[in-house]
Amino acid sequence: MLKVNHLSKSFGKIHAVTDVSFHVKKGSTFAFLGTNGAGKSTVIHMIINLLKPDQGDITFTGGTLEEVTGIVFQTHRLDEELTIEENLMSRAKLYGLSKKEALIRINELLEVTHLSDKRKRQYGQCSGGEKRKTDIIRALLHHPKFLILDEPTTGLDAESREEIWTLLRSIQREQGLTIFLTTHYIDEAEDADDVLIMHDGQVEVEGTPHELKSNYSKTTLRLHTENKDHIIDWLNSRQYSFESTNNIISITLQESNEAIPILKMAEEDITHFSIEEASLENVFLQVTEQIKRKVRV
Repeated sequence: MLKVNHLSKSFGKIHAVTDVSFHVKKGSTFAFLGTNGAGKSTVIHMIINLLKPDQGDITFTGGTLEEVTGIVFQTHRLDEELTIEENLMSRAKLYGLSKKEALIRINELLEVTHLSDKRKRQYGQCSGGEKRKTDIIRALLHHPKFLILDEPTTGLDAESREEIWTLLRSIQREQGLTIFLTTHYIDEAEDADDVLIMHDGQVEVEGTPHELKSNYSKTTLRLHTENKDHIIDWLNSRQYSFESTNNIISITLQESNEAIPILKMAEEDITHFSIEEASLENVFLQVTEQIKRKVRV
């Protein structure tokens, strides 16, 4: 759906983006992560043609940028004084939709987002969740195939965030939408098909969530016991990687289901246990810590 090849951009002596390449598969969710100042916004601005790259090229398949792309910006861009419906009608006109086409499409999207009864509400009087849903409708008015979400749930409560993502996943399934996501909520990238982490204008790591978690984050089983020797002997005989501190044994696992035989073996020797699953949050922290160590060296 999108191919980015050897993209670079500088502002004077500042190298904002250096030789960035990636591709986004049709119908997938691509999570684009990085700390503040990593270069994410510069890449997005080049993708949507607000900035011209110094080097490299960007290719969309299936149509022009305007035809295939919808964008939900981090900040709200609609008129606070107009109603939800008035805002959407004015944007539909900019997309070239006739009044009849616009009403059909707006009614359809208001129904999907459960905003039909709010259509006459002034946008400035809407809740954060209602505003974000309206922003998403605006981005989908012209039936885009590629949706860019720039921090789409920033500032929303947990319930509103979940509601927004339930909506987006539903639309993606029904319409085969491709989603390009930037977010500070790393857990929102857990369900992505591919994840890329940038730092200092460059690609640090890229892969599926499973690949990244396997390489950078491990599942840990912690056993609390008063009889360590028996458990340690068993773990050593099976060459498990573990650490023992006081009355806690921490065992590194590749997958959480590897804990089952260990728990069966140790059932009579443990007082309780906990499992810390590998997560993209841990991947992100591990990658950024590696970067810090490289900088210190």
